[in-house]
Amino acid sequence: METRILRGKPLAAAMRAEVAARAAALRDAGIVPTLAVVLVGDDAASRIYSASIQKAGAKLGVDVRLLELDAAIGGDGVRNALEALGADPEVHGIIVQQPLPKDVPGDVVDALPFAKDVDGATAESLGRLLAGREAFAPATAQAVVEVLDRAGIAVNGRHVVIVGRSAVVGKPLACLLLRKGDVGNATVTICHTGTSDLAAMTRTADILVAAMGVPEAVRGDMLAEGVVAIDVGVNRVEDPGSEKGYRVTGDIAADEATGVAAALTPVPGGVGTLTTTIILGNAVTAAAANG
Repeated sequence: METRILRGKPLAAAMRAEVAARAAALRDAGIVPTLAVVLVGDDAASRIYSASIQKAGAKLGVDVRLLELDAAIGGDGVRNALEALGADPEVHGIIVQQPLPKDVPGDVVDALPFAKDVDGATAESLGRLLAGREAFAPATAQAVVEVLDRAGIAVNGRHVVIVGRSAVVGKPLACLLLRKGDVGNATVTICHTGTSDLAAMTRTADILVAAMGVPEAVRGDMLAEGVVAIDVGVNRVEDPGSEKGYRVTGDIAADEATGVAAALTPVPGGVGTLTTTIILGNAVTAAAANG
């Protein structure tokens, strides 16, 4: 079987054009879409990602403000900063970079107002998503839906198996795919570390989403022929033979999936390429609703 490779770059390019057009219309109306990115501590990867959001925002017409907080500020300090941003009428969207320092509890994000939580990080956003109400979903979960939709892959009535139950991908993605509508109405199974026979479950999937953060955990013999395989995992694996000393791989053994799957997202270059554009697009949506 020939495997179609679902590359994220062309899909993201189409999305960026749409976001830029919406942002330009708002600017013409006197509203400057603005996203605040909160970085607590000095995590190197978070700093790089923050810079990439700023760069992308400049191209798309979204102002991106970086708020850097010292790790010693503690949970109360972070909450106060988030509440201040939430009260600022010129800020339309807010994201908090992960991971947070060890002494800052994860629930500090709940200080974000629902309307500005453009990465679906708060308990309120996730609760609304579960209830089938309007809410911003976590960007990675939303990116999976965008890939399927923009690649023309039907979800309605199909069996989707998600491997991973995190609040960032697995659970919110299940909520999105269960919704009634063109990009939903699927039958969804969530697998996790307690699943007794993972391979038996993955082989029942019409669409498989691997999101457990374990390098190449899904092997070729765990896939049904013709499955659509969406790989969310991004893992750094030691590789002494490479220039950097490591390689980046997904949760699916891509070499084994090729020729079995009807479609496959690559890692890198797949789902992850859409997330920044989605966050900026959500900030534009928030600006349109509340600007």
